[in-house]
Amino acid sequence: MSSYPPGSSTIVYPDKVKSGIGVFNVGGEFYALKNTCPHMGGPLCKGRVRGTTEACAKDDERLGIQWVRDGEIIACPWHHWEFEIRTGRTIFSSRQRVRSYPVTVEAPETMERLKKGVETVPVSVEDAQIILEI
Repeated sequence: MSSYPPGSSTIVYPDKVKSGIGVFNVGGEFYALKNTCPHMGGPLCKGRVRGTTEACAKDDERLGIQWVRDGEIIACPWHHWEFEIRTGRTIFSSRQRVRSYPVTVEAPETMERLKKGVETVPVSVEDAQIILEI
């Protein structure tokens, strides 16, 4: 069992990113976002991971609202701006986005071959580690 099962997250503080980077497990895939909301600099990755609402047509042709994308959205704890964890984009129309980082999961033997200075988050998924490319 992973130290970070689907739906979990952690914040790491590498030297190059003082505000930290949030690492999220969304459906078994890992994603990383800078822990700074572009709106007013809030600690984005300390917000709630949740879904969001969207308009939908009901059977009687009236408009309704439905809950979608559960576990794929992070909401800033300061003003509740919502961002897609996978892309760092806002879920509303805006050019604002959060910096995302490529993430890979590597076995320890692969880690030995990687260059020094790589930031890692150890996990116990078959003795693998999560690698953040900063």
